[in-house]
Amino acid sequence: MKAILVGFGFIGRSLVKTIRLKKNTLNLIDKEFKLVGVSDLDGYLYNEKGLSLEKLASINEIPEYSPNFLMEKSSLELIEKCDADIMIETTPTNIEDGKPGLTHMEKALSKGMHVVTSNKGPLVVEFKKLVNLSKEMGVEFKYEATVAGALPIFSLVNECLQGDEILRISGILNGTANYILSKMYFEGTSFELTLKEAQERGITESDPTYDIEGIDAACKVVILANAIMKRDVRFKDVKRVGIKRITPEAVNLAKQSGYVIKLIGTIDKNLEVAPKLIPETHPLCVHGTLNVLHLETDLAKVITIIGYGAGRETVSAMVNDIISVIKKRN
Repeated sequence: MKAILVGFGFIGRSLVKTIRLKKNTLNLIDKEFKLVGVSDLDGYLYNEKGLSLEKLASINEIPEYSPNFLMEKSSLELIEKCDADIMIETTPTNIEDGKPGLTHMEKALSKGMHVVTSNKGPLVVEFKKLVNLSKEMGVEFKYEATVAGALPIFSLVNECLQGDEILRISGILNGTANYILSKMYFEGTSFELTLKEAQERGITESDPTYDIEGIDAACKVVILANAIMKRDVRFKDVKRVGIKRITPEAVNLAKQSGYVIKLIGTIDKNLEVAPKLIPETHPLCVHGTLNVLHLETDLAKVITIIGYGAGRETVSAMVNDIISVIKKRN
């Protein structure tokens, strides 16, 4: 199987390094698996015989690979030009119109390529359209990495809970917000001071609005609702309240009563992201940058999964999706 990678930022580079480390595992499933193209905003590399994973894993920008391979043209041209079987899309999230990721996915699916992605934007904007297009073309569309990083929520529901009706989903879906609230809980610091520390440690982006205003968590609520609960909802359908108004006094008052304040995403009859009082003994009470998803079903009753929801661990979900595609194709 021939693969191309569109997006060579932090996640894209981390994925290349992981594919290099797991090359033997991938080759046991498909001895012909190779990465033939990589692109970003500067242009793309393409070699139908395969690119050097060792060399790609050692660079931070595509031009460092080889000036002879660099072509200052678009990712769309790479998708159109190559005869790859699968496109891995890791460009930045844009929840306004989903682009450029949405355009990349539509082009790849239309060409009969399988798609694996970590990009939430296109799924927030046009989930049903992408799913229907993949079905029409008879290819796989995998997006495990778009929600809660390494947590295998979609695999769990689609493979292990096929007879269950999912009645309700709730969870902590943003590690940055959880870090801030955890720090306030354990150390009594103010929101402003804790946010500043999180920024200095690189836990949040330079503009943390998506995290603290619940925007990132709301995007994941939309994807979960559409993918698991079979809804047809948009970002505007999520009631959203952030955490910036939470004070040390409120956190301490909750603590004295045996509760913690957590930013919780909920999918049931309504869609919501908001700070909630959670008992200290409840499965949703996890700290630091951890994510947690709590499923309520008709047969299994309650299932909770906990793990890392962002960063390098996200590649675990992407590698699993790639392996799933290879196995189904074979």
